[in-house]
Amino acid sequence: MTQRWGSLIIATAFLVGVSGLWLGFSAPPSGSPPMGQTVPPEKEKPVPKAPIIAPPAPQLEEGLPTGEFFAVAFRPDGRFLAAGVRWSARFGAFEQRSVDILDARNGNIFAYYLPNRFYEGIPVALAFSPDGRFLAVGGLDARVYLWDTKTAQLQRVLNFMAPPGPVTAVAFSPDGKRLAVGGQDGRLRLFERVGDDWTKPRLILSRQIVKGELVEETPRLPSVGPTMSPQERERLKRLLDTLRMKNLPSVRAAVFDPKGRWLAVAGTGVVVGVRGNEGILVFSFASKLNLLAVLQGHGKDVTWRLQVGTQKKPPVPWVNDLAVSRDGRYLVSAGWDGTVRVWDTNSFRMLRKLESPKTPTGRVATRIYNACAISPDNRYVAAGGFGHRVDIWELATGRLVTSLRTENIVEAVAFSPNGRMLVAGGWDGLLRAWQVGTWRLLWQQTHTFIEASPFGGRGLPRPKPLP
Repeated sequence: MTQRWGSLIIATAFLVGVSGLWLGFSAPPSGSPPMGQTVPPEKEKPVPKAPIIAPPAPQLEEGLPTGEFFAVAFRPDGRFLAAGVRWSARFGAFEQRSVDILDARNGNIFAYYLPNRFYEGIPVALAFSPDGRFLAVGGLDARVYLWDTKTAQLQRVLNFMAPPGPVTAVAFSPDGKRLAVGGQDGRLRLFERVGDDWTKPRLILSRQIVKGELVEETPRLPSVGPTMSPQERERLKRLLDTLRMKNLPSVRAAVFDPKGRWLAVAGTGVVVGVRGNEGILVFSFASKLNLLAVLQGHGKDVTWRLQVGTQKKPPVPWVNDLAVSRDGRYLVSAGWDGTVRVWDTNSFRMLRKLESPKTPTGRVATRIYNACAISPDNRYVAAGGFGHRVDIWELATGRLVTSLRTENIVEAVAFSPNGRMLVAGGWDGLLRAWQVGTWRLLWQQTHTFIEASPFGGRGLPRPKPLP
């Protein structure tokens, strides 16, 4: 028995060996050389070097890019569009503030108009001169930058840092020789061009338009204490008043009549020298700004829900923006009360009140309008604000034509000079253009994050002359 099992084991091993040899010769492994050839020795693979551990390159931002468009202005010929932009990224500290110049036909960015670095404050006010040569940029850095777009040179910077503060409105006169500047100190200033450009502007007028509201009256300064001159005592009182203000004064809008007859101004706070404490002031177009009319009405429709203990009285309503028709017949105002008013400039009487549409639940869609515009043919009025939409009405009838949806608060609206395009921008980081009449979206554009930072990079793009 033992001998039989041993013979069986030897026979089985012999068969397995023969089978292996047969399988090996009949099916050579893939990639093996043909029979009869010598296999060259494999080259020895180099040993990888240890990785170099280096600190990561500095990043401009963390998170997703985000930004807002705060102002738009068409060049008078309609070829280019200027936009005031604040751009950063969520959770990031580095922020870019620029003026983007776009090709109005397709929304492509043509150039960036920047000083030596980015603007120190958000550019919230833009205006082209009537001939399109000059561009005025006002912003929260308390400066006005005057650009010559023909040469792409920064001609002059007007500094209002001490004491006026941020600039909130700029407008050129119809002849292009004067520039109106409104600020957050509640004053309107008029500058006059000396010579053919704005290298040496001359201040010809400074006038207080609105003043701030106080939570309560500032107590009288004690008569005893450090010796102060009357001027020092007055400055101290103004400082104390500022600290007790409920609403800071601000000239938020200024527009010239295209025929050169008047200048309209509106803003926040209490209007100086006007009963009723709110209104649009219309001045004669002269160096002394004689008052022609006071347009009131925006404050009548405001309803307030006050919480107990938060404030003693509601703030004074204000007008956020003004627009004038190309022929000077109509003045339009957008207000805090959620209405847009149309005014006849011959009689300075209100023609109609354009109200925000209602949502399906009956709620007012737009409670505050930030910006307004009139189409060049006087057919449409457009306005946008806190309703995340741009509302369009017929000027003649007041009928709501359509509402164009956006994704956030609207800060700026403008019709193109030929009246074929409506542009709007705001807090959703998109500038949109619609075809007037069909209201079809033509293009939308966002700001391109410029790869320049305090850490280095390619540097800032240079401004380009506008053809």
